[in-house]
Amino acid sequence: MLLLVMHSLLSVVTARPSVPSDTVCGSNACYTAHLDRKPFHQALERCKANGGNLATAKNTEEALLIHKLLSGFSAAQRPRSKFWLGLQLPPRHCYQQHKPLRGFIWTSGGAETTYSNWAREPRSTCTAHRCVHLMSSPAGGNYKWHDGACGHGADGYLCKFSFKGMCPQIALSGPGSATYTTPFGAVSSSLTHVPFGSIADVSCEGGSLAAGYVLCKERDPGQYGWSSDGPFCTPPSGCDLDNGGCAQICVSAGEGGGYRCQCDPGYQLRGDQRSCEPRDYCQDRPCEYSCVSHFQGFQCLCPVGYQLAENGRSCEDTDECAQTPCAQICINTLGSFRCDCTQGYALIAGQCRDLDECSDHPCDHICQNAVGSYRCLCRAGYGLQGTFCVDIDECATHRCQGTCSNSEGSFQCSCSQGYELGEDGESCIPEDVATSLTSTTQRWDTMAGEWDPTTPGALMEHGSDWEMSSVSLGGPSIRMGAAAESTTVDWTPVPSPTTARLSEKPGSASLSWALMGALGSVAALLLVLCVVGFVMCLRNRSPKEKGINAGDYYSWVQSRGQSPFRASYVRCSRSSDNYIEIEASQTEV
Repeated sequence: MLLLVMHSLLSVVTARPSVPSDTVCGSNACYTAHLDRKPFHQALERCKANGGNLATAKNTEEALLIHKLLSGFSAAQRPRSKFWLGLQLPPRHCYQQHKPLRGFIWTSGGAETTYSNWAREPRSTCTAHRCVHLMSSPAGGNYKWHDGACGHGADGYLCKFSFKGMCPQIALSGPGSATYTTPFGAVSSSLTHVPFGSIADVSCEGGSLAAGYVLCKERDPGQYGWSSDGPFCTPPSGCDLDNGGCAQICVSAGEGGGYRCQCDPGYQLRGDQRSCEPRDYCQDRPCEYSCVSHFQGFQCLCPVGYQLAENGRSCEDTDECAQTPCAQICINTLGSFRCDCTQGYALIAGQCRDLDECSDHPCDHICQNAVGSYRCLCRAGYGLQGTFCVDIDECATHRCQGTCSNSEGSFQCSCSQGYELGEDGESCIPEDVATSLTSTTQRWDTMAGEWDPTTPGALMEHGSDWEMSSVSLGGPSIRMGAAAESTTVDWTPVPSPTTARLSEKPGSASLSWALMGALGSVAALLLVLCVVGFVMCLRNRSPKEKGINAGDYYSWVQSRGQSPFRASYVRCSRSSDNYIEIEASQTEV
């Protein structure tokens, strides 16, 4: 009674205008073709009204089912070959040439798919609403995708209805037929897969046993079958006649004359319930991903990047990083992995290249790049703190002998009153010592530069050097020597037990001893010069006064200029010309 009520309800559904012209079912969905001229949005509403959606062709399997569906039309129907497909480019969605779907999306939702079958490139737009229809030649063939305006009516549309399970086609053991009525209103007797919830009307001929109406239902979780096992339309003769028509085993049902066919282990009945075929262990979908059936059982397979779990049915991610595929860092992901680089490197063309951090100017003064890193340097007078250069307080290390003044990147020394800065820029020297040494040196240099005497031949050596020695006037002996072309006179007292030596060389053992020696030498020199001048004045008197012939004891030598002795000390000479009288006592020479 329940089956009759359901059949009546399905009959009402079939009375709708959207009754399909033809139907094809696969392993989990059915596709219907409707020869009803509608715009895209009305066709979509018609499919949804029956619990479906406009058809999709997301993979090759779906495309083959649609091709099979449209190829079943008669020759008179074949020219009506434009059918709406559930693929559209909504307004404010742009055409994208680099993608398989070119930016179009399926009306049923879901992620981007890779299968496409475009006849030509769709129109490039970001504003127009474009919809896709299938088109073929009158002779049939491969149905290609075409985009067009959604408001125009196509010759028909295709719907898709998804189901959680399917029942196999009913196999009749004798003459008869089975007509299937689906939940979406399609009525067909040629379905190879019958969707869950469908009713089969089985009728037999020739007095065979008829089963009537049977329902496709879920017998066990994930297992679907008919409400009656059959066999259907079984001849009354039973197993006695030609093994009941069974290919392998015929099992009698008892005195009623009924029987059923069975298969040997490893085989299963075909759809006709008589012949046998190797058992398809994958029919119940025991594997999470892919299943391969063989004679003794089945084997589960996993996609790339996954491996079979311990239960032999499900798949788990493979850790590709365990095989060290990357040069530095490997990051495992679901089904794959990716490589990365440590700090200081960048991934370029699959390899970790050194990153020049100095190009971003991370340092305050100087940046020195290194492999995988970098180093900051500072200019003189600065110290490094992180990446910044901070001024060094040189005064904190007591660099100056006097007062130290720090400045940015440097410092400056100064001395207190009575001292002045030495040549090293850090030590302090008393001003009187520095002034005495400087004035003494300048005085000797001045006297040597002004006095360039022409010495008598008896005092010349090789015509270039002269030497006057052993001039002893009761004081320290003085040796004077100079080159004829030199501008500097070296006054070097001959060492004696009571006389200190004055040296111009900067290597004196002590500044105080040098100062005392210099002052003593200057005083002695002045005393000697005074005595020499006095003696020369006495000896320079007229020969008549002395009763001596001038030609015996004097000679006259021309001087290049005014002698310092003449200008400074020989004030008693009566001659006013540029000559110097030099005593030439043979006994003294």
